[in-house]
Amino acid sequence: MRRPESLNSYSVEVSPSAWKQLAHLPLESYQRIRQALDGIAAQLRSPTPVPLPKKEAEPLVSRSLSLEGHLVLYEVDTVRRRLTLREIVRTRP
Repeated sequence: MRRPESLNSYSVEVSPSAWKQLAHLPLESYQRIRQALDGIAAQLRSPTPVPLPKKEAEPLVSRSLSLEGHLVLYEVDTVRRRLTLREIVRTRP
């Protein structure tokens, strides 16, 4: 059973392909990306409990952020209250 404070929280997950990409980054870059995603997940919390959505509706929203020469692609699942890191792409300097 989930604790009451976790009912409004978004979890942060990493896809298998993103884990492979993270393995090639310096530790500091990984930590900054993780902190950014944790911050985004914290902002997604709703102040009051949201009614359970209908089973048919599973909206996924793809988003990105630019951080330290990398484009971080992630997905927000509002039904499962999950933010998933999908891919990290190195941008040109």
